[in-house]
Amino acid sequence: MIVDNPLSTQELDTLAREFIWNADNVFADSSPLYEKLARRIADDPQVLVLAAHRQAHQPASNLLFAAVHYLLFRLEDDPLTLFYADLARRPNTADDPYPIFRAFCLEHADEIIALVSTRRVQTNEVARCNFFLPAFTLIAQTLNEVPFALIEVGSSAGLNLNWDRYRYRYSNGVRAGDPLSLVRLQCELRGTGRPPLPGALPRVVSRVGIDLHPIDVFDDDAMLWLLALIWPEQTSRANRLRSAIAVAREFPPALHGGDALEQTPRLLDEIPLDTPVVLFHSFVLNQLADELRTRYYDMLRERCAGRILFDVAVEPFAWPAPMVLTTLRDGAETQQPLATCDHHGRWLEWINP
Repeated sequence: MIVDNPLSTQELDTLAREFIWNADNVFADSSPLYEKLARRIADDPQVLVLAAHRQAHQPASNLLFAAVHYLLFRLEDDPLTLFYADLARRPNTADDPYPIFRAFCLEHADEIIALVSTRRVQTNEVARCNFFLPAFTLIAQTLNEVPFALIEVGSSAGLNLNWDRYRYRYSNGVRAGDPLSLVRLQCELRGTGRPPLPGALPRVVSRVGIDLHPIDVFDDDAMLWLLALIWPEQTSRANRLRSAIAVAREFPPALHGGDALEQTPRLLDEIPLDTPVVLFHSFVLNQLADELRTRYYDMLRERCAGRILFDVAVEPFAWPAPMVLTTLRDGAETQQPLATCDHHGRWLEWINP
């Protein structure tokens, strides 16, 4: 199948650079298969055009690879599955996967375009709780262990809202969380800094998530899409996701659909003024236009009168992604860089004194 190319040379070049950047910075240490494919796609206008059907501010390479992965879950005997570590008993790492990948994309172009143009990269990576836990611990210490309300912005399926139902193991030997949890998280601590880690977990009085398109953990097709977003070599991530889904089906997260700029003020109005509120998000604001990011923080400044708000942000405006804590109290605002973080929660470098 020949795919129509409505893109200008400049648009194709921009998209190609995005694939190369991801090959260098995202896939290089995570997925040999996706790294190889991304570099070849950058020189292939026919396949690039499929990824160009993404919605605004959605990462093209993640969407394209997830769309193919999703279709392969449903077409288990396709020759392309032989190159996928999570689909093949003995994945083929010797041969060039690109000709078969390209043929698959062109053969299933209509299905891929339908997925890329309607689905979103809502990766719900629960290992990111590895860096939220010390941030929440620091906040709890600041509050002298007063319980706080929790709001996740861009919550996807809300799996990170169950952060205190997981088991944690850090490379310095610290253990935390529920020792019997199905979800077992490990994190390498880099550098000389050491994050605050709790003996007893911080206490939460309420928890809720906001997402433009919240995902129902009881929707099997939606859960398959979450699995498709995981790199094929990262079978431990996929198993961890399945365990987190099982926990969420036992403890379903409360999710609200809508714009965070509209939903957050409403949710704050439902929380007593004397209850501290912690908002947290990861790899969410980077998908918004600059104006909307500015309006988000302007909204928090407007809503902090008579109360204390904390915003824990892990957003890839630099790479590796920094974690920044913003504290807003009665109009006063402070920002603290806390750490740099691996995008999949594998490691954390604590930099806060």
